[in-house]
Amino acid sequence: MANQISAYHHGDLRAALLAEATAMITEGGVASVTMRALGQRLGVSRAAAYRHFAGKTALLVAVAANGFDRLSDRLQATGADCKQSSGERLRHLGEEYVLFALENPAQYRLMYGKEALARNDLPELGKTAKALFDQFADVIRSHQQSGILKRQDPHALAYVAWSAVHGLASLVIEGQIQGTDDIDGLIRLTTKTVLDGMRVRSR
Repeated sequence: MANQISAYHHGDLRAALLAEATAMITEGGVASVTMRALGQRLGVSRAAAYRHFAGKTALLVAVAANGFDRLSDRLQATGADCKQSSGERLRHLGEEYVLFALENPAQYRLMYGKEALARNDLPELGKTAKALFDQFADVIRSHQQSGILKRQDPHALAYVAWSAVHGLASLVIEGQIQGTDDIDGLIRLTTKTVLDGMRVRSR
């Protein structure tokens, strides 16, 4: 056991705990995650896990926060080379949002889905989630300044866009989309429809 624990030096054990907790959520939901079971799966003592996280809630908060950070980084790198006058960056953001959710369903459920943590009780997590939402609003605002999108409340438009991509992501994750195997095409259609609805109409 001592040799196994020593293999996780510096920050390695923390990263391993996050990854293993995410795997456990994928397999059995949040209820399956315990500090004891987590330690057993990694071959370390429960005390070793507690040195990185005060308990299960702190661990789950870290898993969700990691998801927000990863998604934020992904969105920041998305569509940066798009012409500001095209409005396409917003569409690309929506597509990458859905793809992230489909690639990381367990983490996404903890961030926004049926197992999401109550962010009102977790200010740090709430701040991280808000920063991610603000990315959508900022892109919408920049497209409005370019004359591409309607001059409506950018936060309201961000909620509209978010609702569309979140709804699609959740339906696919929960196996509720029937009658099509072209999920990529459905993602593109959804984001294009949202963008078209927000565009300024030429007279």
